[in-house]
Amino acid sequence: MPDGPNETPFHEPLREPPSKDPLKMLPVLFILSTITSLYLMYVICHCMPMLQLSVSSGSVNNDMYVRGVVETSIFHGITFMLLFCYIRCVMVHPGTVPNKEPWLYSSSPSAVANLQLRETKAGGERRHCKWCGKYKPDRCHHCRPCNTCILKMDHHCPWIYNCVGFHNYKYFFLLLFYTVLDTHFMVWTMTESMIRVVDQSSDFAPMFFTLFGMTLAAFLAFLATPFFGFHCWLTAMGLTTIEFCEKRLPKKISGGPSWTFGLLCRLLRERFDLESGLFWKHAGCLG
Repeated sequence: MPDGPNETPFHEPLREPPSKDPLKMLPVLFILSTITSLYLMYVICHCMPMLQLSVSSGSVNNDMYVRGVVETSIFHGITFMLLFCYIRCVMVHPGTVPNKEPWLYSSSPSAVANLQLRETKAGGERRHCKWCGKYKPDRCHHCRPCNTCILKMDHHCPWIYNCVGFHNYKYFFLLLFYTVLDTHFMVWTMTESMIRVVDQSSDFAPMFFTLFGMTLAAFLAFLATPFFGFHCWLTAMGLTTIEFCEKRLPKKISGGPSWTFGLLCRLLRERFDLESGLFWKHAGCLG
């Protein structure tokens, strides 16, 4: 791998441990505490009443019990995938410029002879980073919070204390997907528990936490759903957030594939080298 010897079992580069400004980890702790709070409110206020654990076997409502088992199983499966993708977003390095030819200033002419760059300066010179002291590949940008150049940089996300780039964008995309799925699932299934605690005039604590959990899930679903839709559109168009903000599309090499064929062609192109026929050569935005 171009990013060093330390890799995950999935052959992806691991991040170096944070060594500056521990306060920047607060958003990560906030996200983890929010996930934990929603998990506890859903399990205690919805799943446990649906499973009727405190009810004698002769008084169990079988239909409610079956729904409780199904909803609890689905919720735990989605939540596990959400946590897995979140941890991967935080831990996997998005990718940086290799410390070797042809990206070094001292690269030999033979090392750069076969490079086909879409992005160059106005005068045709190769783009370079004055902070990292290297030439930049296409779609690479320098991130000041991370203090390094990021391959195929999408954006810097303080909520994961990491950049979203080449190696971890697929986990970020799936994180949004499971967040939307989980929050919507909580909202629509907790409606039954909300109606039940109101009709039964339950104590203040169960009613409050059921309503609060449902409201918080609805609020997060309201925020995450359009954001996920935006990234679905970006993926289909073959764009990063930076490229969208710059209101330009990556250039097309004469005779080569365009970046704007859409999601299917993009995934095929990045999974398979269509010109040389090599299998699994490129890791695309969705893995």
